[in-house]
Amino acid sequence: MFLFIAVGYLIGSIPFAVLISKYKFGKDVRNMGSGNAGATNMARNFGKKAGLLTLILDVAKGAIPTAAYITIAASHSQTTALNEMSAFTIAYATGLGHIFPVFGGFKGGKGVATLLGSMLVVHPQFALIGLLFFVVILWLSSYVSLASIISALLFSGLVAWQQSFSLASLLVWGFPILLIYTHRSNIVRLVQGNENKTHLFKKK
Repeated sequence: MFLFIAVGYLIGSIPFAVLISKYKFGKDVRNMGSGNAGATNMARNFGKKAGLLTLILDVAKGAIPTAAYITIAASHSQTTALNEMSAFTIAYATGLGHIFPVFGGFKGGKGVATLLGSMLVVHPQFALIGLLFFVVILWLSSYVSLASIISALLFSGLVAWQQSFSLASLLVWGFPILLIYTHRSNIVRLVQGNENKTHLFKKK
């Protein structure tokens, strides 16, 4: 599992937003807009196609390490609860790689897409419900940060409820806690009423 944690962190550290912005547009997305190396900032500065490509790649890098671990662990005699706890740990390592990438000067994104990729592997049904709520909240409010945090809380609540709030299910709350941390400046702006809006269906 420790090998998967290390590999997960390194895969998470691949700064797709930075690579695309530099080699496709000749600029570093971290020096633009919000300064985040993520899909939202890419879309705001380089258009929806660049944002969508970044989103797909960031989701994929979150899914791959977790899926690989679950596939290998399934062939061993570990308990389901142990496999799930290990998968969550690997998912967080990958997410931290995206947030603090060793290949990007430890300045990355906010981890939403990468953690989503992992959760789509571990609990696909609840991750899809969370994703649906994300789209609805974003459509109604135009706040990516608000939609991300509420969807993460919903996802964690559903997983904990399914597992009767067992000790193993405590690990799932790291998902919203991590997103609340990475969105702390956004939360301040939401309270102050000056958070940036993203119009989901508005053409650019």
